[in-house]
Amino acid sequence: MKLIFKRCDEEDFEDFFILRSDDENIYWTGYDKKPNKNNLKNWYLKQLKRDDRLLFIVRSDETDEPVGYLYLDIVGDNHNIIETGHGVNSKYKGKGLGTEIIKFAIDYSKNELTFIDEVDGWILEDNIGSIKNVLKNGYDETDERKKIYVENLNTYKFLKKYVYKIIRIS
Repeated sequence: MKLIFKRCDEEDFEDFFILRSDDENIYWTGYDKKPNKNNLKNWYLKQLKRDDRLLFIVRSDETDEPVGYLYLDIVGDNHNIIETGHGVNSKYKGKGLGTEIIKFAIDYSKNELTFIDEVDGWILEDNIGSIKNVLKNGYDETDERKKIYVENLNTYKFLKKYVYKIIRIS
């Protein structure tokens, strides 16, 4: 399966809604139910206008339905860090798509965003699949953690930071 990455526009909302309504995505993003379509659309349209967030829809050459999405958020005091967020349609879980999405995030940051020095991921400590994805792509585990409230579980959990340093040879 070959993945096709496309910067999101207004016409991609329905596919984005499908992905964000997926049970796995709902769980890992900390919610307990499917998003309200109108609220999500308003949020989505605002995201498309942001200068500090790039949003991609991921499709494959084998199906018409969306297989994933990716956020690249430009952060840091010098705007030189990308923080990623991604999701995979649960129908395609376990096929290496998450690993390929993260690989794309690194490659895109290296080749298209030449001001970026590192790509970071904050991952729930029990999200073994995402941890494997970043480690396969050469990220380093750090000791940095942050506590977040997870609405669907009515509890607090920890995110751990993983970092991929971009080395550029001049």
